[in-house]
Amino acid sequence: MAQRVNKNTRRLTFCAVCVALGIVILMLGAFVEVLDLSAAAFAGMIGVIVVIELGGRWAWPVFAATGLLGLLLLPSKLPAVFYILIGGWYPIAKEKIERIKIRPLCWGIKIALLNAAMLLAVVVSKYVLMIPDEAAKWTVALFAMANVAFVLFDIALTKIISLYIFRLRARLRIDRFFK
Repeated sequence: MAQRVNKNTRRLTFCAVCVALGIVILMLGAFVEVLDLSAAAFAGMIGVIVVIELGGRWAWPVFAATGLLGLLLLPSKLPAVFYILIGGWYPIAKEKIERIKIRPLCWGIKIALLNAAMLLAVVVSKYVLMIPDEAAKWTVALFAMANVAFVLFDIALTKIISLYIFRLRARLRIDRFFK
């Protein structure tokens, strides 16, 4: 029993460190305005490590805590909003989506999720945050560029996951922490 409590305590501690690291990355995006979307994407990649080391069951609370704390603590809320709407959940969901062996269907689901998230971002920016249409500039060209950027992001994320699993994981020895 004591060993099990110890293992769960270690997992919870690892998740807390991942949340703190995600907040630090989002804070960087809040201070340097041009990095807000990039910071959200990098903070989302922390979820990949949690999925690999602990599983998706632990990654969703890390996502929720990072997003909530980002909204509460950041001076500029935009990186946290990007993290919640686009950057944070996708690296966690990617693992489940890629279990589908039919590649065109897999890509179709990914693109549909991105466009749904962007549509949600439009609704939130217009009706919740009350940003005028001229400031948001939500156009078809923006959606098209976002889809291209998303495909490149997905490919890069796959490469980063491979790099972590095959090279960095053995060097960092994070898995030994949970034994």
